[in-house]
Amino acid sequence: MAQADVLVVTPNPADGEIAVVVLAAQGLRARRAADLRALVAALDDSVGCAVLVEEALTAEELPLLRQALERQPAWRDLPLVVVTHSPTAMGELLARALPGSANVTLLERPLNPVTLVSATRAGMRVTRRQLEVSALIAEREDAVRARDEFLAMLAHELRNPLAPMRNALHLQKTIDSADPLFRKTREILDRQTAHIARMVDDLVDVARLEKGKMSLQRNRVELNDVIASAIEAAQPLLQARGHQVQFDAGTEPLALDADATRIEQIVCNLLVNAAKYTQRPDVIRVATRRDGASALVAVADRGAGFAPEDGEAFFGLFVQGGQSLARTQGGLGIGLTIARRLAELHGGWVDAQSDGPGNGATFTLRLPLAKGAAKKVAAPRESATGARRRVLVVDDSEDIRETMRLLLTQWGHDVAVAASGEEGLDQVARTLPDIAIIDIGLPGMSGYEVAERIRALHPADAVRLIALTGYGQPADGKRALAAGFDRHLLKPLAPEALRETLVG
Repeated sequence: MAQADVLVVTPNPADGEIAVVVLAAQGLRARRAADLRALVAALDDSVGCAVLVEEALTAEELPLLRQALERQPAWRDLPLVVVTHSPTAMGELLARALPGSANVTLLERPLNPVTLVSATRAGMRVTRRQLEVSALIAEREDAVRARDEFLAMLAHELRNPLAPMRNALHLQKTIDSADPLFRKTREILDRQTAHIARMVDDLVDVARLEKGKMSLQRNRVELNDVIASAIEAAQPLLQARGHQVQFDAGTEPLALDADATRIEQIVCNLLVNAAKYTQRPDVIRVATRRDGASALVAVADRGAGFAPEDGEAFFGLFVQGGQSLARTQGGLGIGLTIARRLAELHGGWVDAQSDGPGNGATFTLRLPLAKGAAKKVAAPRESATGARRRVLVVDDSEDIRETMRLLLTQWGHDVAVAASGEEGLDQVARTLPDIAIIDIGLPGMSGYEVAERIRALHPADAVRLIALTGYGQPADGKRALAAGFDRHLLKPLAPEALRETLVG
């Protein structure tokens, strides 16, 4: 770091010059300021320490110093060396006038020059340490920013190939084949595709949670209904490992003011964790009950277990239990991290207990109860084909275009495809589709630009615009709506969800 200055604040020019000379003789670069206003005006990173005489600490100007100190970065606490006849009284005054500054050294008059130099050197050392901390903080923020940008791009690049894979699997399910090999391999591909999609979503979620950018869509819900949905969502993995779930919903309703999707995600993550660490087919028990003003959800297994003192460690990011080189459990070690942080956003908590290795584990979710009755979670409605529509698919991936065309045609729609934004605009001009499904990351002209140009010519009731993309950051969704899209959906979209979107 470049050498910083000592600012000597005194209304007496002679005293100031003497102090500057004394400090300079000891290798400390110093300059004088006539009053606190001058100090505040000069207060930047070039000031490493301020030496103030009590005559400069006027009642009129002390508030200016307090405000200037409060504007400093959180990591910085400017060292103040105050020269006074009465250290006790001055300490009380400064405690009242500068409550946020703890870095004050009081020197009593008459002043020994050696004492002044020593106190000033100590202040400058503190400033150097603070600047080193600020540099480390900046490096960490840069690293986190680079990581998040990488995760966002990774999610995008993985979602694009997952989209046609999921579409192709859905099309395969319509084939009535008795070939056991075909059925078995299709089931394997279906499970593994869903597993990869879940890991991609987890990576994006943990980045949002760390940055505090996860928002909740709260509604009054019944906890037991949400848990039933979570058990259903986890069934593919549970069944693949031969596990069953025993659900004890208790005897009373448990109403929450919560984001049902996120609560389902918490419970699903706990079920997946239990399934992964229970090697042999077994029963995983889920139970709910009231505990005062809270609802408790216990997910218990008879699997690997852990030492009681290790329970807290499993909620750390990228932590996995008992991993060998075989990595038989798989995963990224972030499911429990996400579960706890989502619980915290709801004002709740998740913890883990076990009686030791080989004795299974119980993960308990605690959530605050709401007052009043809950709304029933609506049961999924049967997919309907709906009216025949003209649908345009704009995507630069040939596999996505083709699988989307096959799906939509099978559902009875008239389908046109385009590989670029320009081709998409030409199709809109020729056919004016009812619905245009547009990728964002198109070559040349982005999906945002395509939507803006369509909206400039056609209102929302003429053509519905759906962004189907691998870009899933909150800012991406806001930008899509601002560009004129009616919906912002993420790849890979389940075909059932796509069908519902077209009907809606």
